[in-house]
Amino acid sequence: SSAGEPGAAGAGGEVNGTAAVGGLVVSAQGVGVGVFLAAFILTAVAGNLLVILSVACNRHLQTVTNYFIVNLAVADLLLSATVLPFSATMEVLGFWAFGRAFCDVWAAVDVLCCTASILSLCTISVDRYVGVRHSLKYPAIMTERKAAAILALLWAVAFVVSVGPLLGWKEPVPPDERFCGITEEAGYAVFSSVCSFYLPMAVIVVMYCRVYVVARSTTRSLEAGVKRERGKASEVVLRIHCRGASTGGTDGAPGMRSAKGHTFRSSLSVRLLKFSREKKAAKTLAIVVGVFVLCWFPFFFVLPL
Repeated sequence: SSAGEPGAAGAGGEVNGTAAVGGLVVSAQGVGVGVFLAAFILTAVAGNLLVILSVACNRHLQTVTNYFIVNLAVADLLLSATVLPFSATMEVLGFWAFGRAFCDVWAAVDVLCCTASILSLCTISVDRYVGVRHSLKYPAIMTERKAAAILALLWAVAFVVSVGPLLGWKEPVPPDERFCGITEEAGYAVFSSVCSFYLPMAVIVVMYCRVYVVARSTTRSLEAGVKRERGKASEVVLRIHCRGASTGGTDGAPGMRSAKGHTFRSSLSVRLLKFSREKKAAKTLAIVVGVFVLCWFPFFFVLPL
C-alpha cells in the first residue's frame, strides 16, 4: 500500500478493491490487516488491564511475586497502548505518517517497553528460583522494599538502553520522513541486543534450569520424608497397641511421642504443599517465558547483523 492520488476516489470511497480514507488509498488486504491488528491491540490492552486490576482489587493477590507480574503487565500495557497503534498504522499504510521527531520518540518508547518487559521476565525467573529454593524463607528474603528497589533498577536499565538514539547514537537520518524504524547502527544494535535480550535470556535459562533441579530433588526428599514418618507412625501405633494388650494399661509417653510425630508429619505435609504450589507457578511461568523467547529470538538474532 502507498499514498495515492487524493482525487482518485472521494474520501471514504472504494475503487477496485481499495479504500480511500482522507486521501490515502488502502488496499483490501491492508484493511484486513488493520482489523486484525486492531483486535490484537485491544486484546492486549484488555488482558494486561485485567491482570493489573486483579492484583489491585484483591488483597490476597498482593504479593511480591505478583508485583513483578504486574510490572510485566504495565510494560506490556504501555507497549500496547502507546507503540502498537502507530506500528499498526504504518503496517496498513505502508509508510510512517507522523513526522521525523515523533518517529524518534516512538522508537525510544518501543525499546523502553520491550526492554522493561524482557527484564521483568528475567526478574520473575529469579524470584521463582528463590521461591522454590527457599520456599519457607522466601517472605524474609524477598521483601516489598527489595522488590521496589529491583523494579526501580529494572526501569532505569531499560531507560538507559532506550535513550541512546535520542542522544545521537544512531544511523544518519534518512531523507525520506515516511520511513521510521529502530536504528540499526552497529554499536547500538549490539549494545541493545545484549542488554535487552541476550543477558536476560541467559539469566532466565540458568534460573529455570536450577528451578528444575531444585524442584526435582526437593520433591523427592519431601515425599520420602512424609513416607518415612508415616511408616514410623504406624510402627509407634503398633507398639502402643501391643504394649496395651500385654500390660492392660496405658502409657502417656508413647502418646506424647505419637503427638510429636504427628506434628512433624504435619510440618512436612505443609512444606510439601507449599513447595508444590511454588513448583506449579514456576512451570507456568517457564512456559510463558519459553514462548516469549521463541518470539523474540529471531528479531534480536538478525538486528546486529
